[in-house]
Parts: sequence; C-alpha cells; structure tokens
Amino acid sequence: MGPTQSFLTEQEVIDKSFQLGANIYASGFRPSVIVGLWRGGSAVGIYVQECLQTLGVASDHIAIRTSYQGAPDYARQLHSAAPDIQVHGTQYLLDTLGAEDNLLIVDDVFATGRNTLAVLDHLRSRLRKNFPEAVRIACLYEKPSQSRVSLKPDFVINQRDDWLVLPYEIQGLSLEEIKRHKPFVAELAERYGLDLPSYHDGEKP
Repeated sequence: MGPTQSFLTEQEVIDKSFQLGANIYASGFRPSVIVGLWRGGSAVGIYVQECLQTLGVASDHIAIRTSYQGAPDYARQLHSAAPDIQVHGTQYLLDTLGAEDNLLIVDDVFATGRNTLAVLDHLRSRLRKNFPEAVRIACLYEKPSQSRVSLKPDFVINQRDDWLVLPYEIQGLSLEEIKRHKPFVAELAERYGLDLPSYHDGEKP
C-alpha cells in the first residue's frame, strides 16, 4: 500500500506562502535576492516576495530550475546514492550576485534536499568569492525522513511525510483522483475532448 496522499488547495499554498514571508520578516533576515525553484518554489516565491515588499523589503527576484522531472525522478533521487542534477537559468544570478547580498532560496517542498544543494553548489563553484555570505532556505513543507543531505531549511511552515499533491499537479494522477480532487480539470477535458489517463504512471515514494 502506498503512502497517504494529501491534495493541497491553491488557497492553502497562498496562505502558507504569505505566512512564510511573515516568518522571514519576523526573523530579521532581509533578503536582497529571492530565488524560487521551478516549479512549485517559483509560485511560493511570488507570494513571499510580495509579502516582504509590502513590509518594506525591496529585493531582486528570479526563478531557476533543476533537471527534476516529477514523481519518477523523485523516486530515483530518493534511492540513488549520487543522482546527477543539472541546474539551469542561473546566468542572471552569476552576473549580478555579490558577497554582500542576502540570498533567499524558496521552494514548496524540501524533501531529499538534493535539488537545493545542487543549486547552492552550482552558484558557489562559479561565483567563488562573490558567493553571498548570508544564505537562507525557505519552504512550505519539509520531509525530514526523506532528507539525503546535511542541509536544512531555515524557514519551514510544516513538517510532514505524506505524499503531497500540489495544486498545479495533474500528471501521474489517476482519472478517479482527478475527478475527485480536481473536477475542473475533468470538466475541461470533457469540454475540449481531451483524453485523460485512467491510471497513474508515477512511482510515489
């Protein structure tokens, strides 16, 4: 039997993202650069940046991505000793980051931690002396039992180990799951004559 699935709503993600921003502000950390990790971290990063900006914290902000490819790739990362993770879209950061910057890395879920570590290693190896001295990691959810690195997030809203289905996720869900938890997607598929899968093909760790 697979792990328990929790289907998160868009409103829950929005609420917790603003809470995350407020927690960061309350800590006294003032990021000058906010980096959202595509996919989910980019959405969370938008709300965090908006919250901090409203509170008077101006920051540069950008989304970058790793080679993470969803559930099957996550299972590979979870069970592989040293998965090869590529980092893309960092040229702007390499051109603009300095040692004096306060860098905030934002993601929705911090599970194995390998994607975040790959991003930091990538930036550190290329920026060298220009790598920011102050770096913090923020996420909505942390999965401590699935961590594969010594790196830990500095700001976390919840710790949980169930399988989280984010609001934007459709691929890998069964038709029954889509109809039950994302009925608007099933309605769109029917309206436009789209074929939805009758089973999921993603391995859920």
